[in-house]
Amino acid sequence: MSPTEVSPGQIALRPVLAALAEPHRADLVRLLVARQLRVRDMVAATGMAQPLVSHHLKVLREAGLVESAPGSGSGVYRLRADTLRAMAVRLTALAEQAAATAADGAR
Repeated sequence: MSPTEVSPGQIALRPVLAALAEPHRADLVRLLVARQLRVRDMVAATGMAQPLVSHHLKVLREAGLVESAPGSGSGVYRLRADTLRAMAVRLTALAEQAAATAADGAR
């Protein structure tokens, strides 16, 4: 793991889930799954005003979900795969704990 990667223990679930719960931000994440995009491309794809896209990108950035693509200046964004992987690990652990609890309760 590189020094800038997020480990599952470092990820705070609440801000990430809160960021993803907002429909416009979820739309931006879905766009960024396919490829890195410029803000103006996200504006065109979503029909949102540029200041609104920028606001949502700020929230996603603060939650650790997106970052400016290296060498692109500040106008091209990409998803942070390390954060998504860490979230998957944390959510999988929660699911396994819930399954174990349910199994214990069924005995």
